[in-house]
Amino acid sequence: MKKVCISKDWTFSCPEIQGKQIIDIPHDYVIGLKRDAASPGGPSIGFFTGTRGSYTKYMKFGDEKHIILDIDGAYMCARIYLNDNLLDMHPYGYTPYLVDLSDKAWRGMSNKLSIDVSHLQPSSRWYSGSGVYRDVYLWTGGSVRIEPWDMFVTTKELRGDSAAINANITVSADFDCDVALTVKALDADGICVAEKSVDLGAKAGKNGCNVCLDIKNPKLWSCDTPYLYTLCTEVWANGQIEDTAEVTFGIRTISFDAKNGFLLNGEPTKLRGGCIHHDHGVLGSAEFPAAIHRKISLLKSVGYNAVRIAHNPPSLTLLEVCDRHGMLVMDEAFDMWNIPKSNLDYSLWFRDWWQRDISYMVLRDRNHPCVISYSIGNEIPERDGSSDGAEWSEKLANAIREYDSTRPVTSGVCGIWFGIDKDAPVDYKVARMGGFDDVGSGTVESSWGKRTEAYMKPLDIVGYNYLFERYANDAGEYPDRVIWGSETHAINFYDSWKAVLENPNVIGDFTWTAYDNLGEVGTGRYEWAEEGFVDTISFGNFPWRSCYQGDFDLCGYRRPQSYFREAIWKSDTEPHIFTTHPRHNGDDFSGTGWHWYDVADTWTFGDEYIGKPVKTDVYTTADEVIFILNDTEVGRAVPEKGIATAFIPYEKGELTAIAVNGGKQDKSFTLKTAGEAYKIRVVSEKPQIAADNRDLCYFDISIEDENGNRIADAENEIKCEIYGGELLGICSGNPKNDDRYGSAVCHTYEGRAIAIARSSKEGDLKIRITAEGLKGGVGNIVKVIK
Repeated sequence: MKKVCISKDWTFSCPEIQGKQIIDIPHDYVIGLKRDAASPGGPSIGFFTGTRGSYTKYMKFGDEKHIILDIDGAYMCARIYLNDNLLDMHPYGYTPYLVDLSDKAWRGMSNKLSIDVSHLQPSSRWYSGSGVYRDVYLWTGGSVRIEPWDMFVTTKELRGDSAAINANITVSADFDCDVALTVKALDADGICVAEKSVDLGAKAGKNGCNVCLDIKNPKLWSCDTPYLYTLCTEVWANGQIEDTAEVTFGIRTISFDAKNGFLLNGEPTKLRGGCIHHDHGVLGSAEFPAAIHRKISLLKSVGYNAVRIAHNPPSLTLLEVCDRHGMLVMDEAFDMWNIPKSNLDYSLWFRDWWQRDISYMVLRDRNHPCVISYSIGNEIPERDGSSDGAEWSEKLANAIREYDSTRPVTSGVCGIWFGIDKDAPVDYKVARMGGFDDVGSGTVESSWGKRTEAYMKPLDIVGYNYLFERYANDAGEYPDRVIWGSETHAINFYDSWKAVLENPNVIGDFTWTAYDNLGEVGTGRYEWAEEGFVDTISFGNFPWRSCYQGDFDLCGYRRPQSYFREAIWKSDTEPHIFTTHPRHNGDDFSGTGWHWYDVADTWTFGDEYIGKPVKTDVYTTADEVIFILNDTEVGRAVPEKGIATAFIPYEKGELTAIAVNGGKQDKSFTLKTAGEAYKIRVVSEKPQIAADNRDLCYFDISIEDENGNRIADAENEIKCEIYGGELLGICSGNPKNDDRYGSAVCHTYEGRAIAIARSSKEGDLKIRITAEGLKGGVGNIVKVIK
């Protein structure tokens, strides 16, 4: 069937927005609404509000016999109408789904297509956004056709200088006919490298076959060389071509076991992973390809080779980007099953819909070489065996294998929550806890292993959330168990990664999180004694908007823990310097466990701190670090768990850290004392974009002194003017201010902000940023081309 994107030119309306708008999908209509401290979703969704939304488009269809609507994601409870006929309702906001329009479509005249969504609150533990936030496609075909998701390509075997490829192809026919297939494998240049013809002899209905192709001297897909092929299938019926279908694929093998770990194309590979949510800061949940490309590119550039999609199936766009970038993906289905985590979440529909949603996820995603595992759920309350959890685990795992048996099944499992009333009778407590004295958060002595054993039995890989201390013990207790750290704290990363390297049964680590996300507000915060203590997970109060746990902030700027992680993963990084403000000397410090230290990349403090000691950290695996202040050596430090620390009396000027390896000075890094804020610097991240209203240009904005040094604590109010395009958003990485997304005004944070623009017309695109008392900045001209 022919696939066409129909994301442009929809009419949108909702109660909170006056009048109707002409918009392009992807679209999140909640991100620009005013936040409310009394929002029913509260801190879980960042105090954003929820409401209904309606999308309408008029379309003409030709004489196609079959018309299928393909919605990659709409949040939530989407109702699909054609010519005011309700055709379907889809409750889950994250799975793709197909709707057959054939019977209700009017040929040769205008048809009214509508998608209505209702954002129930509270329905999520994080910011979900609202609307048709992923692309929409239309598939059209004739009486004999290959329908969406009906081709499945796998690498059957690598043998010497060839690869055996298996293509499982299903042909749909409206009547009995003689069907033949011509199947071709094309390389990245479109050259046919293998071909085979088969006779199918189709009857009315669906007809499946397996076609094996041998590809000589294959180029393997890997993290470093993500080479993609295309499988092209021609469908012949009664001697004429009736349909053509294509799908991209990669030639690669994966295997895993407790002895050899994870092998990609036979090569041992440890997964340097991070968990990511689906939002994009000021863009909300709108899944622009350019936003995904930027996010994955940034993660890849600092050492990540894997992402876990938390906690829902990703977009098709993300999988396509990860295919091209060589980023491995843990593809996750659900955050809950029958037991809710929010009052109006997917648990209301799970029992009736889980099998359909599993099929939608796997059938769409199984051709993507980046996908190496499917997760049936994250921190499922039934993981301790209650509410038939073990039986459900087996049902979901088997359902995935029904559609794709080539990839392992996993689940993220954390410690057990009981929440038993302290006044409950003793015999009830003993029965509920299984007679164990310790039901704690997963220590070696706890009952966690026994209580989760049946739940884990159907899994191929067991995800340990915040339980890295158990790796060595469980390797002995469960010798065949393959483990990955499906969530780990950044603050414990040195120890958790060391445990990954020391245990062959542990194949990798996924930090929580790789990228800051909206919602779950303030769960990564820290506080000093003067502000009170934080010693457990809890939400921040309004105006907090993000969780503040990511290696990258909401703008995509690196936070200190990103440099720490890169230093541990690699051995040749620059010895980046981070300081603790001297006003905190001697103070006690605390955090939620998902926090990082209160440090900044600055050597700029008030005159009152001259001569006072400044705690100075360098993230490095070097043998030693030498500290040079204004050409004078002021200290040396040997790293402990990746951090070399010195207390250096403050003096304005230049502080340099020099890494020493094998007795020789190696790479260095310098911080300079900044002067007064003087100007705004604006730089576009790319020189040109497409004039399609989809491609995006990101402008980096910084507050600088006269010499170009960033003012690391600047929080100036800035305003944006745009010429030749549309401003989609301007924001900073501040996790707790009340700047309104969708406006042209924001406050910088740590001296930085970002603006995002697009255009639908050829020409020049540029922006101008101004702030009171500062020299304004004009971004370099970006070419907008067809």
